[in-house]
Amino acid sequence: MSTEEQGRRLSVEKLLRHGEHSLAAAGIDSPASDSALLLAHAWGVDGRSLSRARLMGDSVPAEAAASFDVLLTRCAGRVPVQHLTGEAHFRTLTLPVGPGVFVPRPETELLVDPVLEHLAATRPSGGGHVLDLCTGTGALGLAVAAEAAGTSAVGVESDPVAADWARRSAEAVAGDLARSGSDFAVVQSDATDPGAVRSVVDEHLAGRVDVVVCNPPYVVADGATTAPEVVDHDPALALWGGGDDGTRVPRLVIAAAAHVLPTGGLLVLEHADTQGAALREACIACGFADATTRADYTGRDRFTLAVRQPQTQGK
Repeated sequence: MSTEEQGRRLSVEKLLRHGEHSLAAAGIDSPASDSALLLAHAWGVDGRSLSRARLMGDSVPAEAAASFDVLLTRCAGRVPVQHLTGEAHFRTLTLPVGPGVFVPRPETELLVDPVLEHLAATRPSGGGHVLDLCTGTGALGLAVAAEAAGTSAVGVESDPVAADWARRSAEAVAGDLARSGSDFAVVQSDATDPGAVRSVVDEHLAGRVDVVVCNPPYVVADGATTAPEVVDHDPALALWGGGDDGTRVPRLVIAAAAHVLPTGGLLVLEHADTQGAALREACIACGFADATTRADYTGRDRFTLAVRQPQTQGK
């Protein structure tokens, strides 16, 4: 948009329509919502204030409109909108994000609900212990800790850059954790190593864990995933699951979870929509029972729940 056009078209409505059109033309999947996020960021307002200004027919200062246009150009160039705004919204939390950490997706929010249900049933007075393997930003562990009172959660991350982002996230939502009386710690360790995971549980969770939740790397490196926002900006360590079907890392996570969960403990694991059957079998082979797969917002099978059963003699 030229400077002259900006001078004539500074209303929120017109700017948002311009942004949506520009992003749609660039092939962005969610042009309307991304346009709104970028305009709010450029203007320094929150989403509610932007909606109100749009409804009232307000105008946007020229400087903010110019910044918005720059952000649109970068977003159309397939830089993730979260990298442009510096934050990602996850359930009730706003987390800092940027280069070097996987941006949490909306569908991952669904993994939190079965964790909360399990804790409500087994730890109704609070005090649940939750392990978030391959934590990345810490989104899953932090969301559970913020919503389940008195929770002790630990995020395990092998990548030092991502682990630093998780620590920033914990600092950013410290107030939410304080209000729930919960805590969250980040440990840099290998989430696929049963011995390392056991050491984390012993040292940071007093040897007890009620739930293991995980959004592991599971993408198949077959060339099918080509979205620039993903392959150019999400770290490779957070994407590629390994093996012919992308389940190598998820299988290792299942084995590590089985090593630390007691009888009745819950595993909640995200995966690709083609991996449910294979990972349910992997859960059963590692001593879990009642392995079931649930769908995401679009009806695709995207995460599996499994309950640890009693160990048999010799295991």
